[in-house]
Order: sequence, then C-alpha cells, then structure tokens
Amino acid sequence: MKEIGGRSVLVTGAASGIGRATAVEFAREGADPLILNDINQEGLEKTAETIRQMGRRVVVLPADVSDYDAVKEMTEKALDESGAIDILVNVAGTAIVARFEDMTMEEWRKVIGVDLLGALHTVHCLYPSMLAKGSGHIVNVASVAGLAALHPYNESYYMCKFGVVGFSEGLMLEASAQGINVTCVCPGGVKTAIYDDSPFKGFNEEARQKIKNLMLRTGQEPEDTARDIVVGVKRNRFLVITTPAAKGMYFFRRHFPYLWFPVFKAVARSFIKFLERYRSPD
Repeated sequence: MKEIGGRSVLVTGAASGIGRATAVEFAREGADPLILNDINQEGLEKTAETIRQMGRRVVVLPADVSDYDAVKEMTEKALDESGAIDILVNVAGTAIVARFEDMTMEEWRKVIGVDLLGALHTVHCLYPSMLAKGSGHIVNVASVAGLAALHPYNESYYMCKFGVVGFSEGLMLEASAQGINVTCVCPGGVKTAIYDDSPFKGFNEEARQKIKNLMLRTGQEPEDTARDIVVGVKRNRFLVITTPAAKGMYFFRRHFPYLWFPVFKAVARSFIKFLERYRSPD
C-alpha cells in the first residue's frame, strides 16, 4: 500500500505508547479518518486531540479488545463511520511478570485475552469487509518476544506473542490471495508505560526498575516504532523488526540455535539468581 493519504485506519491500544504514536504517524501521512480504540478513554481523547489539530477526522471508540462482543460492536460502528477500514493496526497489549507457579488461570486469561485474542477478535470482525472490497492491510504488533524468549517469568507474554506471529504468518498466506496484505511487527525494547503498568507479581518495585532498565538499554521511542510500522505498510513487508539489537537476536536465534539455547539457559540461571534478591515478602 504505497499511498496512505485518504485511507481509513483503525488502531487499537491508541491511548498511549506505540498505539498513540502509530495513529499520529498515520495521520501525518495523510490517513483519514483515524478510528481510535482503547479502554483508556482519557488517553484516547488526548490522542484524538493531537490528530484533530493535524486536520484529520477522528472517531473514538473505547472497547475492551478481549471481549469479542464489545469488539464486534466497536468494529460495526467503525465501519458505519468510515464506510470501510483500509488499515487495521492491532497494538493493544499487556503483561504480567511472575514465576510460572505464581500465575493464576485468571491472570493467564487476562494476558491471552488482550495480547492474542484481541488481535484475533478485530481481524475476525473486519476481515469479511476487506474480502468484500478485495483489499486492505492488517498489521499485528507482536514483539521480539514473539521470535525468541529472552528471560524467565514472562511465559504468558511469550505464548501470546509467538501466537500472534504464527497467526499473522498463516493469515498472510491466505489473505494475500484475496488482495489483503498482512504485516507482523516485532519491536525490540520500546519506551512505553507497559514497564510501569504491568504487574510484577511476587517482586518489589526495585525488580521492575532493574528489568525496565535492562530491556530499554537498547530500546527506542514509540515514534521510531511507529515510523517503522508505516514504512512496513507502505512497502508491504510481512516481518518488521525494529531495533538493531532485536534484529541481531533474531539472526542469532535463527542461524545458531545450537549456541542460542545453551547460552540463554545460562543467562536465565543468572537472571533468576539476580532477581531473587528482589522477591516480595508477600
């Protein structure tokens, strides 16, 4: 999709971080209207105001992407407002850092509901309309954590992000025959609020800061990720990996698995030993 101008774009997770930056970047490229989704109404309004100041039409549609019925209602409104959705960008995400044995099934369902089913729900609701017009572009934002597990205590996130990558690749093979493009974005570290908002179950706040500093050492700003996403759409790339560190890890993981697994098992043992200093007494 070489031209973005005049295209309708729906972005989930648009209240902050990558979602907000992506919506603004598409608006800067001339997309119109922008349909913004999130559960954070206040954040959505801030994003919407920024885009309105750019002279673009904005539709704000709060909904929980983990709730299929809510997504169905939201996407129906989006189609009513825009006539068609040309580009769908699934950004909404969450995480819970915890030892596997400390995670409840309710917590697993929460992460899966947003990070994996959230993407499925919006695609399931909007794909038929894209089929009907024989065009469209679906962007699923996964993570470098969908290409390689980097540290312990994050299994629910890895499960979802690996799933988003697999879902996107399978959908790409099918959708491309129908004139619909698919892009899967795997950012490295991005300086967003997810590191501050995600529960660190069983660990104190110092553990949060240690992991945040570690993951963002080679990270980028959300605006940089947003530009990578827009370029990926314009060039119809399937896989977009955003940072040099993430690209390097993916190369190592793919081409040297006989080294990757022993090295990262050793790293994991050191990581666990280090993080145990910051266990919460409760």
